[in-house]
Amino acid sequence: MLSVAHGYWLETKGSGKVNEPVKILLFYGEYASEIREKGNKLDKMADIMVSVIDVSGNKTAIKMTQTDTHWEGFYTPTQEGNYQILGINDTREVQDWHKHKLGITRPVQFVRTNYVVGNSPQSTPKTFQFLDIVASKQGEFIALTAYKNNVPLDSTKIIIINPQSWEKIKTTNERGRVTFLPTGKGMYLAEIEWIDKTPGNFKGKDYETIRYKSETTLIVD
Repeated sequence: MLSVAHGYWLETKGSGKVNEPVKILLFYGEYASEIREKGNKLDKMADIMVSVIDVSGNKTAIKMTQTDTHWEGFYTPTQEGNYQILGINDTREVQDWHKHKLGITRPVQFVRTNYVVGNSPQSTPKTFQFLDIVASKQGEFIALTAYKNNVPLDSTKIIIINPQSWEKIKTTNERGRVTFLPTGKGMYLAEIEWIDKTPGNFKGKDYETIRYKSETTLIVD
């Protein structure tokens, strides 16, 4: 169950060539409903820290700037390969989400996408986030593997959203994996949620749960 409909996701715009910049865009809204929020609703996204992991494993922080429709930043790849673009917000205040059946919770958000430069093989990316979904091709199918703290996460629901706002919910197997057949080319989102029911205190406020959510953007071409 994903308890809060609105979410965050990354998109990229670039040539896929060495030494040519890629624009990294961060959106907030409901991709399945074609809702992209604007204006001051984007203010809270300032706390999402975006970085790029290059093909050698080096991490570069990306300065993001707010526009009326999204946040954006730039990165210039220097060699061919698969670049991981990651975002995290683990500093958000404790929230009263009784209306979402989560009680008093501490939200922690992760986002990811990959950017391929050149004609190098699209190897399966490593996971660098506490809660993560990585994608890989299996013939005509796409495999999604969910991880929690670098361990495959079984018996967990993944929501898959296609470019035409079609949604499918699949449950991971014992290897933390699901597969799906894309309906066509375009941008897909995969979302996962994990609830830690251990109570605690964050920034002086007690919480009953920690809501971890991860959203992966993948391009089918």
